[in-house]
Amino acid sequence: MKSDFLARYNLPKNNTEAVRYLSSILNIPLHLAQGDASKISLAMAGTIMYRQLDRQSRQQAMLSIHQLEHNQLKSSLISKCTDALINPQWAEWSLTNEELAELLKFHNQFNRWSSIVGANPGLYGTAGSAWMIIKNGASSGNLATLIASIALIGVHEFSYYETQKYSNELERRI
Repeated sequence: MKSDFLARYNLPKNNTEAVRYLSSILNIPLHLAQGDASKISLAMAGTIMYRQLDRQSRQQAMLSIHQLEHNQLKSSLISKCTDALINPQWAEWSLTNEELAELLKFHNQFNRWSSIVGANPGLYGTAGSAWMIIKNGASSGNLATLIASIALIGVHEFSYYETQKYSNELERRI
């Protein structure tokens, strides 16, 4: 586990600095990371690697979390382990470099198609639908187009946000 983790992130040599860095990756407030810095950094590293671990290594990672003194930190790390198992995309830090690259490829292709259709196809549809409603009054066709256009805006914005999130995670690892 340790060599896989070290290959993923370039950690500071000092345990206190490592805890600070890992807390930022996991989005855990520093005031929760109180106690033995070496134990905390080990538990945080186990949390990040949890999805890729075999059954025995997962048990060791969970044991290192349960040995922490601060109950809120324990709870937070356990929650992050389970979140990563339920939906890895909720925890981009739990993804392998290959998974991140695959997700980035998908979102970049989606964004490319979106730009081919127009800067944002939902924006054009929303503006056109709103104009038709103003001009001709509301009809089921106009309202359906307006709703679909608003949904396209949401999908486009979500994809853009995901692209940024995965890009930032890959950059953090380099």
